[in-house]
Order: sequence, then structure tokens, then C-alpha cells
Amino acid sequence: MSVIVIAVATDSGVPIFSRKRGNCDNVQFSTIASLHGINMFSKCHNLTIMKTQVDNGSILWKEYCKSVTLIGIVTGGLECDLELLLLYVHNLMVFCIGKKELENLKNIDQIKRELRQCYPILDYLLEAVDPNCVSQTCMFLDLIQSMLCPQAQQLQQVLDSYSERVTGRWPCLSIHGHIVATGTDFYELDSVEAKLLMLLAASQDGAPLRETPIYLPQMSPNVAFRAVTCKLLADVYVLVICGATPPLSEIDEIVLQCWENSAHIIKEAKLVYPRNFPLSITFEPCILGILIINIPKKRCVFSRHLAGNQKGKNISSLHRIDVLRTFFVTTARDLAPELQIKEGDDKECCSSQCVPSEAYWCSEYHKWHARRIADLMACVLYAPTVPIHTVRLLTNQILQEISTSKEVFW
Repeated sequence: MSVIVIAVATDSGVPIFSRKRGNCDNVQFSTIASLHGINMFSKCHNLTIMKTQVDNGSILWKEYCKSVTLIGIVTGGLECDLELLLLYVHNLMVFCIGKKELENLKNIDQIKRELRQCYPILDYLLEAVDPNCVSQTCMFLDLIQSMLCPQAQQLQQVLDSYSERVTGRWPCLSIHGHIVATGTDFYELDSVEAKLLMLLAASQDGAPLRETPIYLPQMSPNVAFRAVTCKLLADVYVLVICGATPPLSEIDEIVLQCWENSAHIIKEAKLVYPRNFPLSITFEPCILGILIINIPKKRCVFSRHLAGNQKGKNISSLHRIDVLRTFFVTTARDLAPELQIKEGDDKECCSSQCVPSEAYWCSEYHKWHARRIADLMACVLYAPTVPIHTVRLLTNQILQEISTSKEVFW
């Protein structure tokens, strides 16, 4: 499996960056020039080349801001997510340098240097289309990975207080790259912006306190904000968007005042990982993996560590992730058309469509079942011996338990 994303200046064809993941060689300049030449040749003839198939994969071209062409190449991965990947890469470029800078491209060498800061986040995005990757942070491009812990409501109250003290907005708290609590105003953000902020917090690489200028691709593509990320404990980060004040030295003091008395709550919340569900929610041994999605908030909770006596222990964790992720991306996603991310103003309403409420696959080695009830969807991986009628019953019970549990707080 391999995935490559290349950015080139549309008019000049000068490469801006090339990032890859998987078993592939670095892309030569001559290859980049040829790929861009194909796109330019079609434009000269008033044609738009969208996609082409290659051996065991495909190549996709997308132009953004009339200045940058993104080329995506994937072999052996989740090809159906390639267009979504390029959309996220474009938004990430705006997130880092702003839309106006991206449209003008006056100094490409400077833009190349400025975009290096986005490489860690870009690598997270590439993980989402790699079936061989056990990603803690970005299993799905269009969903925010989360944990459900009993302490979430208490942590949200502390988070709102901290945000108010630093005169910030849209705060979030992550543990092991999973969102645990968000500020009450967090969902004012577009889902792409929320996803990129979460990945920014995950990519801080251990820095105790850091500020990063960022642009919000939908809300503020041309005016920068200041994202302040603070490491509270190992693998625990809090992020908030601030103005020019207060300075980092003052924020450091506020962090201590707000969070010092909550350290024991955070440590209790950390114990929920990697199960990612409260212990009060139980799962049958025949369940090998589970994905729960909160559709309006575009948050997901995934776990493969459900019980100590699971059937099918010989199935690797990597394989469980791969087959469950493939089931969601290729089939179960159709149960929630609201998750589709439209470009620009293309936000066509899905209410008139006939949307299924459940789906399942069967094979010699597994059974998969997806069920949607109201705003929650469950995708569950079962042992192959479980009858279909039992599969449906168990999935319904899981959704019912999660929707009524007092220890679940999104």
C-alpha cells in the first residue's frame, strides 16, 4: 500500500511539496512534471481530467484557489477517500498560511518553508487511508476520534473556566490524541476546522506550552488566530484559540491555577484509554471491535480492547481496525449522508434521499453490522459464529445502553 500527495503551482508547475506514506519511492521531479503536464494539456483543450486508474490504484487531480493543483496517488488503500483526503490537504494549507497567501503564490520558496509546519498534521491525514496503520489520532478523515469517560462533564466545566480566563474560544482537551472534552462553543466551528485543531494539538511533540498562528478555513481564512496548546500531563493537551493577549507567561500561570486541582480527574480519565468506553458499558465476548459515531458532532469512538475473554483473540488488532474501517468507509457511511463534506457552497440537502437504517456484511471470518438510531450509529465487528438475528439484537442493545448511560457525555 502507498499514498502520495503532491502540491504544485498551477501556472508554473513548480512543486510545492510531496508527502508519501507506505512502500513507495520518492517521486522524481520528472514524474511530477509529467503528472502536471497531463492536467495542463487537458485544460488547454477545455477539458477537466478528474481521475485515472492505474495498476491496483488511482490518480486524482484537484485544483484549488485557481493557484494550487493537488495530485493524489493511492495504491492498495482506501481509494474512495482520496478526494476527501485532497480536500483536507487544501484546508490544511489554508489553515497554516491563509487563503490569500495561497491564492497569490508570489514567493513559492517562502510558502514552501511556511508549509513545513503542517507536515506532521499532513502525515496524520495520510494515515487515515493506510489500512496498515494503527492510527491513534486519525482513523477516519471526516470524524474526530474521541473517548467517552465519566469525567468528561467535570472536565468541560474546567475547560470553559480556563477558556474564559484566557479570553479564548473553542477549547478542547485531548488524551492520547482523542477528544475527551470540548468547550460549549466548540461546535460553532466547521467540522474540518475542528478536526484540524484536534490534529494540531496531537502534533505538538511534547512541547509544554506553544502558540501557533492559524487560519480557520471557513470562518476566517484570511485573518489569523493564535492557537495556544498546553501539555497538562503525559499525552494530555489542552488547546484554546486566543487573541494577541494574554502573553504566554501569563497563560502559563492561568493553566496552573485552573488545572492543578483537576489533575486527579485527568488521571482517572486517562485510565479509560485504550478501551475508550466507561467500564459500566459492557460488551459480549463475541464482539471483536466497535465504532460508535455521534453524527451531528462528527465524533467517533473506536475500541478493540473490549473484554478479556474475547472470541477470535488470534485476530490481530491491525486486522480488526482494517476490516472495520473498510466496512464503515465503503458501506456504513451511507447510513449517515450528513457526514458528507461538500466543497464551497455545494451543500445539497439529503433529507429527500432514501437512507438505509442498517447494513451488514458476512464472510467466513467475520460478521459486520451497522445500525443507526437517531443521531447515533454503531458499526460492530462480530465473530463469524454469531447468528444474524443475534447480531442485530446486540447492536441495538449497545446503542440503547450508550444513549441512556449517565456516564456518557459527548
